[in-house]
Amino acid sequence: MLNSRSTIREQNEHIVLTEIINNPEISRAEISKNANLNKATVSEIVRKFIDEEIVIETGIGASSTSGGRKPILLKINKRAGISLNFDIRYDKISYMATYLDGETILLTSETRKINKENVVSIIEEIVNKFIRTSSFLKKTPFGLIGIAIAIHGIISENKITFTPYYDLDQIDLAKELNQLLDLPIYIENEANLSALSEASLDTQHKNLITMSIHTGVGAGIIIDEKLYRGCEGRSGEIGHTTLYPNGMKCPCGNYGCLEQYCSETAVLRFYREREQNDCLTIEDLIKNFHNDEKNAVQIIEDFAKNLSIGLINLIGSYGPDIVYISGSLTSKMPSIINMINRHLSSTIYQNAPIKVSKIASHASLYGATVMNIQNFLDVEAIKVDQKYSFELMEI
Repeated sequence: MLNSRSTIREQNEHIVLTEIINNPEISRAEISKNANLNKATVSEIVRKFIDEEIVIETGIGASSTSGGRKPILLKINKRAGISLNFDIRYDKISYMATYLDGETILLTSETRKINKENVVSIIEEIVNKFIRTSSFLKKTPFGLIGIAIAIHGIISENKITFTPYYDLDQIDLAKELNQLLDLPIYIENEANLSALSEASLDTQHKNLITMSIHTGVGAGIIIDEKLYRGCEGRSGEIGHTTLYPNGMKCPCGNYGCLEQYCSETAVLRFYREREQNDCLTIEDLIKNFHNDEKNAVQIIEDFAKNLSIGLINLIGSYGPDIVYISGSLTSKMPSIINMINRHLSSTIYQNAPIKVSKIASHASLYGATVMNIQNFLDVEAIKVDQKYSFELMEI
């Protein structure tokens, strides 16, 4: 129960800020109506946010049908701060900087072998270079608001507890980075962040799942517009559910796990074995699939069939309004969705909407932006601008 004036004020500030974030160019009167707060309270809170440079006035809106004074419109000051975000795989590090509305300032990646010995120094080097050289950062009142990191593993309370393909679970990454950089450090599972990014763009669905297919397979779950992590962050580990009992051994200790058959790494392995060529790449597979090359087509058909089983398990467990699939295979071969739907057509899940992710391989980075902004502004759910720039830019 709210039992103090300060607590009530903080609650009202959260409500007002959430209204402004999720309804760009909204008036004080509209906030008052939507939030069921009196106009004086809203005006006082808005004045505080303007003084702090969190909110700006954007111009004059149209008057109501009854006439009267035209309202002054409000929105978040996107240039109040900058979010710096990372996606760290065992063989690649990607990073992106955005303003507070999700507008991209920087987006790039480096192919590097990542392990517990070098990950801290690599991130520190990138962050310090960005702080030192970025002209964008110098123009913001709050500067760098934090570092958000997507990890391909299980995360509990900002700590990495399990990583199947690298050894980052053997260090306290957030603590070490915080000591070096003196910035808020947030760490989250990459599939969870992918789900946050889709939820920030999806204005129609309160319950959704993002299935992330990269070096592994994971699922991010949004229930009632909130990220569901489960006990110790273990929800959504669909890649380590059993697809084939007594199948191939998985680094998690189980046999026949879904990701041993449906990850990009697994699909490429199958294709190389079929072609007896260890130099083939995912791009080769995609190109040859489009060229109707027999082995490539068969590999993708097997992938779609196996993935459909995983999707049946996910949909049956959580009953989402929609499922987004994130990864280069589905983004570059959208016909895979048709294959999946054919496999689902004879099941009770035949009407479950399955869509390719709107932001594909960048989903975890945009999700990291969402998490960073949520923590900075202290709000639960946000919607970010859909006008993204995917142009790669160097620092």
